[in-house]
Amino acid sequence: MNKLKKILATAALLAATAGSNAFAQSAYKNFGKALNLINADNKQYHFGFILGFNSMDFNIDQSGVIASDDGKVWYADVTSLGTGFTVGIISDLRLGEHFDLRFNPVLMFNDRTVHYVDEKGTTPENDIDVTVKSSIIDLPLLVKMRAQRMQNFKPYLVAGPAVTLDLSRSQDCNLLLKQMDYGVEFGVGCDIYLPYFKLAPEFKMFLGMNDMLDKDRPDIVGTREEKWQNAIEKLSSRIFTLTFNFE
Repeated sequence: MNKLKKILATAALLAATAGSNAFAQSAYKNFGKALNLINADNKQYHFGFILGFNSMDFNIDQSGVIASDDGKVWYADVTSLGTGFTVGIISDLRLGEHFDLRFNPVLMFNDRTVHYVDEKGTTPENDIDVTVKSSIIDLPLLVKMRAQRMQNFKPYLVAGPAVTLDLSRSQDCNLLLKQMDYGVEFGVGCDIYLPYFKLAPEFKMFLGMNDMLDKDRPDIVGTREEKWQNAIEKLSSRIFTLTFNFE
């Protein structure tokens, strides 16, 4: 998995660098000249691919439960956000002059670390940090709302429902998550019309609506790990992505 992450990271950086160089050269050569790809938005459907980065977070509701072994109330939170990698494909159906329907399945790799403190702000003796590893398939159905084209640029908004599946769900984790989540996804981007393809930097946010904490854990009843799960009333996902769409 670590080797795959390194390969994906290298590919994403190379693609982003190549796209930026192509854009800079194109902008210089075509300043004040004819527009690029003038019929690109008139196609009934088209495809592409996605490379980028993601940052995953949890929105945690605290339970306020007093732990039976030490008499303390423990609080959980994600104190730092890591960077993961995103790859995917684009399928786009033209609905009208300013609207497209898009199905863009992506695969995202990342970790989330939940840190615990008590009501005094002190950490456990063993400084418990629970790391949840995730390999998530994101299946969004989005409406793309395009503004008027300005030379070789066209900003847009995207929004719609999404379903996610976590392929890395593990029974060995102190916080066991449910495999499926659902929610809304929305973001902003800009189509940049290069001579041979469109490059679109895009920032999106996924807000999960499902309580992802799997509380059916007879395997941890009576163990020290039980209080880390009992400290959380509800746990939902938030995922931020910065991608480069090639169409």
